[in-house]
Amino acid sequence: MVMGRRRLDKDGPMKLERLPGIHHDSACIVLSGTESSFIIDSGTSWYQTNLVERLKPHLEGRPKVEAILLSHRHYDNCGAAPHLAEAFEAKICIHQDAVAPIAGGDLFTTWASRYDSDMPAFTAVGFNDGDQFDLGDAVVEVLHTPGHTLDSCSFWIAKKSAVICGDLVPSAQHPSRADFPTGNLVQMKASLEKIKALNPELVVCGRGEAIIGKNRCSLVLEHHIESVQQRIEAEGNLPKGWPKPAETCHWLTPEPPWESE
Repeated sequence: MVMGRRRLDKDGPMKLERLPGIHHDSACIVLSGTESSFIIDSGTSWYQTNLVERLKPHLEGRPKVEAILLSHRHYDNCGAAPHLAEAFEAKICIHQDAVAPIAGGDLFTTWASRYDSDMPAFTAVGFNDGDQFDLGDAVVEVLHTPGHTLDSCSFWIAKKSAVICGDLVPSAQHPSRADFPTGNLVQMKASLEKIKALNPELVVCGRGEAIIGKNRCSLVLEHHIESVQQRIEAEGNLPKGWPKPAETCHWLTPEPPWESE
């Protein structure tokens, strides 16, 4: 069980911290500036009480949490969102395409049924590509990056040349899956190209360690793009020798393993 955290921000008031997820949970990202704070993704509802306690020290003395921003509708990314919203008196925001399924507690497209769990129904405010959230000393811009799901989004902080990708980039060594309800490999490739075109210095992954440095970010993203293109050409089939992932696993495991770039 990984309980550590890593601070990824450069010098300055703004804070960007990544709290690794427990078990199936996605990573949880804390953004805090001079005027407001935001939490990105929440993991499942299984460890929601634990997550609140983990978050409190990182938010102590920082501006109020204005919103829980969700990268996409999957249960392992947003199941604890209503609990966090109540604990921190914050609203929940997700891409407009996911607002209705989330409000209805959809078990299918949220993939909650595969975890043998109920999907908590909750009200969220819809955002779209280009919408912005103000930290005070920096701005968080929504990038619609579909592929893993139709509503998948990344979050770009131009001041830090940092992009938070959710499960579009689970880790440097593990490409994302698109074989979910609303997933699409062609959209995923375009989304990865969109992220690469930003020339980021920091890519915060949904599961693994952050990717640091312009050159390494570019190399890793190009590797992921090539992997998606290979699957497109194979009509969605995995490369020979790659194991079929468990239903609750949202990334692929290349064989042989990808080396660190």
